[in-house]
Amino acid sequence: MESTIFSVFGLPVTAYALCLVISLGAGLLCFFLDGRKKGISADALWRTALLSLPLGLIGARLFHFMGNFYYYEEMGFDALMKLWNGGFALWGAVAGTALAALIAGKWSRVSVASLLDALAAPAALAIGLARFAEYFSGEGIGPYVESEFFCRFPFAVYRPDYEVWNWAVFMLEGAVALVIAVILKRKKRPAGDTARLFLLLYSACQITLESLRRDHCLRWLFVRVSQLTALVVILGLMTAAVLCWLKGGRKQSALRVWLPWLIVALCAGAVVAIEFSFDGKILRDLPVWAGYLIMTCCSCGIGWAAHGLVFQGAGKPDDMKQEKNNEQHRGH
Repeated sequence: MESTIFSVFGLPVTAYALCLVISLGAGLLCFFLDGRKKGISADALWRTALLSLPLGLIGARLFHFMGNFYYYEEMGFDALMKLWNGGFALWGAVAGTALAALIAGKWSRVSVASLLDALAAPAALAIGLARFAEYFSGEGIGPYVESEFFCRFPFAVYRPDYEVWNWAVFMLEGAVALVIAVILKRKKRPAGDTARLFLLLYSACQITLESLRRDHCLRWLFVRVSQLTALVVILGLMTAAVLCWLKGGRKQSALRVWLPWLIVALCAGAVVAIEFSFDGKILRDLPVWAGYLIMTCCSCGIGWAAHGLVFQGAGKPDDMKQEKNNEQHRGH
C-alpha cells in the first residue's frame, strides 16, 4: 500500500493519485488550447470536459468490473462503489470520454468528430503522464532484468520485497504515448482522422506493451483484456472504414480490401502463438527476446495494414464527392 501524503475530507491522497490529477489537468489544458485553435465553442469544450470526468471514471470502473468480475463476486458487488479502493481500466476511461464528446457535441450542436479530434492528442498526453505515475503504484513492471547494466532507473525498478530488478514497462508505455501525442499534433487532418489515428496507433502499440507487463493486469482466463480490446478496436476501425466505403459507392479492388484483413489475421495469429510460447506450451526453445521482437513486428504489421485500409481510400465518401464535383466542373 502507498503511504498517504495528505487527506481530503477524510480520504487519503497518495503520490500516485496526485500524479493522476496532474496528468488529467495537463490533458484538459491541452484540450482547451487545441479546441480553441480548431474554432470549437467554449460551451462545447466545457461540456465535454465536465462530462468526460465522471463518464471517464464510470467507464474505467465498469471496464475493470467486467475484466475482473470474479474478484467483485468474491468481495461483494458493493465493492464496485468503493472507488477509493482503486480498480480502474484505461480502455473504459477512453470509452467514457468518447461518450462525453458525443453527448456534448449533440448538446452544443458541434461536430462530434471535431471534438474527438481535439481530444486525441490531449488524451495521449494524459495517458503518457499517467503511465509515468505508475512508478508510485508498483504497477507497469515487466520481466526480471538479467543484464546488470540495465539494473537502474529508468530502465528498471527495484523491488525490495523480492530483491530483484524488473523492467520499467510503464516508462516505455509513457514514452510511446507522448510520441503518439507529438505525431497527432504534427499536421491537420480531415475531420475524425486524428481520433482514428490515435486509436489505431495506441491499439497497435498496446498489443506488445501489454504483453510485457507482469503486474495485476486484467485477464479473462489466459487472455489479457487490454490486448484483446486493442485488437477489437483496430478491427472496429477497419470495419467502419469498409462500411463507409461501401456507403459512399467507391469501388476498390478486392485485393486492396481483403489483403489488410489477411495481414491482420496472420499477425494476430502469430501474436497468439508467441503468447503460448511464453507459457511454455509451444516453441519452448524460442528466446523471450526473440518472441517480443516477433510480436513487435506483428504489432507494426497490424498497424500498417489497418492504416492502409482506414486512411487510404476506405471511408472517404466526402473526398469522392469532391472528386466528382471537380470532374463536372472541368467538363463544363
